[in-house]
Amino acid sequence: MASRNLNQSESTTEPLRQRIANLVETITTGCTRGRHHQNRLDEIDPKIVVSGTRGKSSLTQWLYEILQSRDYNTFAKITGNRPVTEHGGETYDIKRGNRVTLYENERELRKHTPEDAMVVENQAISSYTTRMVNRSFTDARVVVLSNVREDHLSTLGSDRYQVARGLVRAIPAGTHVVNAERDPHLRSYLEEEIHRRGATVSHVTVPEEYESIPGIESIYALNHVLAAIGEAPLTEDSLEAYRDEMRVEWTDLPNGKVYNAAEVNDVQSTEMVRQALLGGNETTEETPVTPFLYLRGDRRGRTVSFLYYLNELYEENERAFETVHVGGETTEVFKRKAQFPVEIHNTDVESAGEVLDALLETGYPAFLMGNTVAEFMREFETEIDRRESVTQLDVQSQQTVGDMATTITDGGYPREELPGPPVPSPQAKNESNHDGE
Repeated sequence: MASRNLNQSESTTEPLRQRIANLVETITTGCTRGRHHQNRLDEIDPKIVVSGTRGKSSLTQWLYEILQSRDYNTFAKITGNRPVTEHGGETYDIKRGNRVTLYENERELRKHTPEDAMVVENQAISSYTTRMVNRSFTDARVVVLSNVREDHLSTLGSDRYQVARGLVRAIPAGTHVVNAERDPHLRSYLEEEIHRRGATVSHVTVPEEYESIPGIESIYALNHVLAAIGEAPLTEDSLEAYRDEMRVEWTDLPNGKVYNAAEVNDVQSTEMVRQALLGGNETTEETPVTPFLYLRGDRRGRTVSFLYYLNELYEENERAFETVHVGGETTEVFKRKAQFPVEIHNTDVESAGEVLDALLETGYPAFLMGNTVAEFMREFETEIDRRESVTQLDVQSQQTVGDMATTITDGGYPREELPGPPVPSPQAKNESNHDGE
C-alpha cells in the first residue's frame, strides 16, 4: 500500500518538476539572450528609433538609404504593411506567426547584425511596450517622433494629448528627440516632458511654401537626425527629390480616378491628403469624393475616430460626399451610428474589383481610407495597380498612333527631319544662268 502511494506521489510531482525545469531554462535563456543582445547593441553606433503615429516606415527607409549611401553598414527594421529587415543593401522578409512580440527585434538583429548603424521602426502600440523598444531592445541614441495623431486610442490615450503623453513617457534619459509634430501646443507639452525625463529635443520646421504637402515634416526631420549623429545635411536637390515623392495626386484608371489613403489610417492625415488632392480648402468644399472605409474589429478606437470625422465633415459640408461605402467588420454598427448615408459591401463575397466598380460608378473620385493591413485591402491595391497599367498602355498606344499619323502626313519623315528644298549643284546654277541670258 505504501509502495502504491509512493508511486502515485512520484507520478504527481514529475509534471511539476518538469514545469519548474522548463521555467528555470526559460529564465536562464532569457537572461543569456538579453546579455548577448546588449553586447551587440554596445557595438552599434548610431542607434536610431523612429516612433510616432504616421510616416514611420518611410522615414525609417529613408534614413537607412542615406546611411547606406554614406558607407555605414546599416541594419533597418521596417514594420509597415510588409514587415522587412534591411541590412547592407539586402532586403529580408520578416516571418511572423499569429502573435507578434517585441522579441522579434532581438531575433532580427541577431540574424543581421550590422557593423555600424541601426534604424528601427517602433512597432509598439502602448506606452510600456514603446518604452521597452526604446530602452531595452534598441538602447536608442536618437528617437524621432514623426507626428502625433489620433490612432491606437485604446492603448495610447483617448485624444492627441494622451497619445503624446504615451509616446513621451517612453523616452529614456540621455536620448536626443527629433520632434516633427507641428502643432505648437503639442510641441510645448512634448518639450517640457522630454526635458523632465533628462532628454534633449530639437523641433522640425517646414518652410511655409511646402506646409500643404501631407507628411512633409518627415522630410525635414532627416537633417535633424543627421545633425544629431554628426553627419552633414542633405542638399537642397535631395530635399526636392523627397518633396516630389511626398506630393499626392489621383491615380488615373480607365473609368475614373482613385487614391488609396488607407495607409495613413488616422483622421488628421486623411483630411490633409483629401485637401491636398482637391487643391486646398476653397475647392474641397465644391468637389465631392466617394469614400470607401475599411473597418477592422480589432481597431475600434480607429473606427470611432473615423465615424466622428465623417460625421463632422458631412455636417459642415454635405457636398463633401454623397455616400460613404464601408467594408470589413462592424459595418452594421457603424451604419447605425452614422449621420450620413452608408452603403455596406460584403467584402467576404464581393471582390476588390467589384467594389472599385461600384465606387467609380458614382462619377466621383474614389477615396480609400481607414485600414490597410487586411487581405482585402491588399487585393484592392493590386486591382488599382492592374487598372493603372492598362491606362498607361492606352496612353502609350494613343501616342504611338499619333506619331504614326504625323509621320504619314509628313511624307514618311519625322517633322524634325523633313527635307528642305533641293540645293542646286554649281553646274545646274551655271546652266540656269545661261538659259536666263
